Amino acid sequence: MGHRIIKLEEKNIDEVVSLYIDVFSREPWNEKNESNEIRLYVERMLNLNSEQSFLYTENKHLIGVAIGFVKPWYKGEEYILDTFLIHPNHQKKGLGQLFLTELKKTLNNQGVENIALDTDKHTPAERFYLKNGFKENQESIFLFSSTHIE
Repeated sequence: MGHRIIKLEEKNIDEVVSLYIDVFSREPWNEKNESNEIRLYVERMLNLNSEQSFLYTENKHLIGVAIGFVKPWYKGEEYILDTFLIHPNHQKKGLGQLFLTELKKTLNNQGVENIALDTDKHTPAERFYLKNGFKENQESIFLFSSTHIE
């Protein structure tokens, strides 16, 4: 197999947007994303000065996408994995695990100490991450708030 991990570049945006919409329109997410919204998200992520996003390909065919960025952390640098997805035709075949392993190696070679992410509870994604070495932080909770003041 010709699996490769490569940097996400602007020329890949259309293919990434299409795959993103395909993956997240399915169970269990059932999202109804607009192409222009996802394109803007990917473009904004690519414009971050600490952006580190990758594609996982097999013989030049897109298999997976990891969108994220590196930020300072008290133990060095931490990678925030904002989006991780595998093409529906390649799910449940071990390719997500292979991609994640390659991503960890790539980041480790750059001196990144840790990967952090958030995902929905009780989903296949949560089970996937736990199976692949991620641990739930029992001492913290993910919170969010609108910036609109009422």
